[in-house]
Amino acid sequence: MNGMLLFLLYGMFSLFSLFLVVMGANIYRQVVASGRENTKFHTSYLYLANRIRMSSDSLDAIRVEQRDGIDMLVITEDFETTGLETLIYYYDGALRECVAAEDTFAPEDGKKIVEAESFTIEETQPGKLLLSMTDANGKQYSMHLNRLVSVGGSQS
Repeated sequence: MNGMLLFLLYGMFSLFSLFLVVMGANIYRQVVASGRENTKFHTSYLYLANRIRMSSDSLDAIRVEQRDGIDMLVITEDFETTGLETLIYYYDGALRECVAAEDTFAPEDGKKIVEAESFTIEETQPGKLLLSMTDANGKQYSMHLNRLVSVGGSQS
């Protein structure tokens, strides 16, 4: 009888230990997946922030406009010499970037930056942008971005 009780106790301990390991592995998997998702969206926001900040020094170099029914951020750098603009917009389930001449925009030509459920850009005040994105799980991310414009060759 003592041997059977000891065997039952050892079996329960083993079963609960296995259960804890499986449960811990599932939690670890969820934490890693959540971290990857957060990193993906934070990286895309940092890319956008740097892309905007590295653009031309004038407030006119960045504007929010609509083309073909799509709201987009238009970045013009040396447009007079190259004739090209960088367009950042949401299309077909992804935030995209496209470098194109003003009259040759095709939304499907843009390179995917990150897949998302939605993305909006609005200029709240001159030089101040609000970027908002929602991932596939419904988690919302937003960033307020103030443009720094140089005055006399130095950032202000």
